[in-house]
Amino acid sequence: MRVCRRWSLISRPDLPAENLSEKLADWLRATRSRGLRRASIGLRECVLEVGCGHGIVTAELARRARGTVVALDIDPGVLPFPAMDDLIPVAADGRQLPFADESFDLVVFQNTLMWIDPAAEAVAEATRVLRPAGALLALEPDYGAMIEEPDLGLRNTWLDALERSGADPLMGRKLPRLTEEAGLRPRVEFTHVPGRAHSEAIDLLTELPLTVLQREGAEGAREIIERAADSWAIFLHVPYLLVVATH
Repeated sequence: MRVCRRWSLISRPDLPAENLSEKLADWLRATRSRGLRRASIGLRECVLEVGCGHGIVTAELARRARGTVVALDIDPGVLPFPAMDDLIPVAADGRQLPFADESFDLVVFQNTLMWIDPAAEAVAEATRVLRPAGALLALEPDYGAMIEEPDLGLRNTWLDALERSGADPLMGRKLPRLTEEAGLRPRVEFTHVPGRAHSEAIDLLTELPLTVLQREGAEGAREIIERAADSWAIFLHVPYLLVVATH
């Protein structure tokens, strides 16, 4: 997790290896870009990213925003950049933001709320620090709606492993309610265009704490996916929900 739990340097199930984080950010790039346009990123002068991790999305926000980006993570050890005029790293808990009311005109979550317990506290804090004309953008998965054809057993493994890691694998479907209960008006998309299955998805899965049988099943699925490379013989799709919420 990147905003409310402390994990050892050995085990960070919430934070994939940097190369996998880059791959995941790339898979979500089009959806994220559409959401950022809707949130008027080019006009935003003070942006907060909650759960910045390796800083991959941070760099995109800094490039596209008009002003300053604050990159927040619970663990100061993962903040990968020094403070600059337009990019400020902050180590803090997403449920207790160290900022005054109405400090930001955009708050961004990506694959972050699923790791926060309770997520409602982080959404409430994000709402508190939003300016009246600000926006909250959240992009979170819903593994309960994962499509898998043929059935390789991956959906159940992902659900179990995420739950045992402390994550909420159904966070995507909860975003509309959470933002509405915080006093915002959500605009919701059930989004993310499917693509061909890639073995890197299995790499993301195997970074979670799996049982021996689950790990064997995941590696077997990897072999099947690799044999079907560049075809639609294997269809894997984890839907994401994109919410842009305003006052």
